[in-house]
Amino acid sequence: MEENLEIEYKLLLSREQFDNLTHYYDHMAHVYTQTNKYFTSQALQEKRIALRIREKEKAYEMTVKTKAEGTGRKEYNLALTKEDAQFFLNGGMKENEITSMLKAMDIDLSEIKILCRLKTIRHDIQLEDGMLSLDANYYHGQEDYEMEFELSDLEAGKKTFALLLKKHKLSYQQNCESKLKRALSSFNEK
Repeated sequence: MEENLEIEYKLLLSREQFDNLTHYYDHMAHVYTQTNKYFTSQALQEKRIALRIREKEKAYEMTVKTKAEGTGRKEYNLALTKEDAQFFLNGGMKENEITSMLKAMDIDLSEIKILCRLKTIRHDIQLEDGMLSLDANYYHGQEDYEMEFELSDLEAGKKTFALLLKKHKLSYQQNCESKLKRALSSFNEK
């Protein structure tokens, strides 16, 4: 299982801003589609834990995100076989490093259900101080556009992000809501 500290800046973009940025970085971008299936239970919600299975370029990964001390979120990723991913997506739960971690956090695995599906067409651009991702997101009959900048170094990354904003005439106040929160909000709007 892989463990990361995720520190990122996120902002929603208009379609025009997204198109301009993807055109600008087209020669540097790795473009692919990923599909996230998010899970929920009362205990996961109360503890503010995100659980998902992602399919990306014919590979599957189970991820848990929890609040980190200080800045960012702790992210735990576990590669899955296609068969194991399908088992979980069909409502099964089996022992692995992530389910063991959830049980240790007093999460009842039998209460976990699939919540929603979100498809993203992602443009990844590796920059010196982090990964710039430009996302077109599709969920519950809606679409939105987002820029994420995941920092590899906090101080250098802050400077690079500020330069990105200035260069592309973008404004940032604070991180936009997560994809999961936006997808959940879309259920309440209909």
